[in-house]
Amino acid sequence: MDQIPIRNIYISPDRQRQEIKQAKVAELAVSIQAHGLLSPIVIEPLDRTRFIDAPPHCTHRLLAGYRRLLSHALLKIPEIAFTLKENVDAVEAEEIELDENLMRENLTWQDEVKAKARLVEIRKQKYGEGVREVAEHIGESRGETWEDARLAKAMEVMPELAHAKNKTQAQNKLRLAVRRANLTEKAEEIRTSAKAINTDLSTRVRLGDSVILAKDIQSESVHLVLTDPPYGINLDQGETKKGSPHPTIYGEGENDATYDIQDLTALIAKEAFRVLVPDAHAYFWFDIKAHGKILHLLTEAGFTVDPIPLLWVKPGPGQVNHPESRWGSGYEAAFFCRKGNRALLKQGQSNVLSHDPVPPKKKIHPVEKPVALLRQLIESSTAPAEIVVDFFGGSGSTGEAASQLGRDFLLFEKDPAYHAGILERLSGVIIGKPSASMDKASDDYDPLAALEELDGGNY
Repeated sequence: MDQIPIRNIYISPDRQRQEIKQAKVAELAVSIQAHGLLSPIVIEPLDRTRFIDAPPHCTHRLLAGYRRLLSHALLKIPEIAFTLKENVDAVEAEEIELDENLMRENLTWQDEVKAKARLVEIRKQKYGEGVREVAEHIGESRGETWEDARLAKAMEVMPELAHAKNKTQAQNKLRLAVRRANLTEKAEEIRTSAKAINTDLSTRVRLGDSVILAKDIQSESVHLVLTDPPYGINLDQGETKKGSPHPTIYGEGENDATYDIQDLTALIAKEAFRVLVPDAHAYFWFDIKAHGKILHLLTEAGFTVDPIPLLWVKPGPGQVNHPESRWGSGYEAAFFCRKGNRALLKQGQSNVLSHDPVPPKKKIHPVEKPVALLRQLIESSTAPAEIVVDFFGGSGSTGEAASQLGRDFLLFEKDPAYHAGILERLSGVIIGKPSASMDKASDDYDPLAALEELDGGNY
């Protein structure tokens, strides 16, 4: 087999493989020393009009086999076997290098996806091939090649993707960015259509039994259910502090008993599943003692439920009626439910939610949740202008949180006094206009217009 002096080979600075691990070079050198060079490098005559900075002693340019060349140099072997390619244009030379690198792997994930994207472009230009043919050429599924080529293109627009720990993490970040862009684009359409946010609170805060009124909601028309059904623990006795001035909430003559409340939750869960769009989320707050029963009810309604609940942890010693025999209750639990496959818009969050409770003197409702807590859930599961439903409106804090984030909302409240309190509370909120804090957070919802072509015909 013909040999060429290593010093005569020019390595162009624009080669595709930019990072070579010395350990891999040493490993290959050991193999070459033991078994010889099994596959020759590929070279072409050096075009000095193209590579004017090449040293005068170089006669050929390397097309494929950079690690083999380095391994020979490490072993201080002055010559190396080669295969000569002549009359190779720049595109074909790049194709050879890409093929070589992809077939032999050991690329960083960043270089790998860039190589696939470039190979797709080259083979489409030269042979009219699509992603399927390129995938067959390099021996992987069409989906993997498409995802990797798409990621490489996205990295040109979003360089931060290249800093991901691995390709899987980068792919997940890209999918999230595209989802955000699509959802935000849809939200803009909603704002400019006849479905734009209605400023009439009377149509958005409904008085009456939510089980009955929910039937008026069109199926698959809302984007998030965030609700806090009664827990069935008798608010005016039992677990609450003695003498707590909680009024009757659930109607004259009705007993807030566990059996009745579980029936109520089951009915609402079915309505919630019906009214949600095909890919959506729901959050149901519940009494931790009824974990298994409520989990079963929500699953029966059709939801995919994470059995490990979200925990809202309240600072301080917690509430307890019998401190001599019980630990203080310092958290509340909520099930995260999914209908379909919608991803969280804010990922990587802990299921432990730390927010200060509403001070007792400022509470509108005895079991009122803080707006900041509800904002976190709404922002994690909806895009601007999407619709949030709370079947047990209580204090109206869900409506306030939704409004601050530029989401639409629909609340139900059975008690006339609390219903009036919700109307009074929300009348002071700028309906349909994101707050200053939302404006600050809007960078998270960048439409990434430059990514639109990623889902087009190129791939």
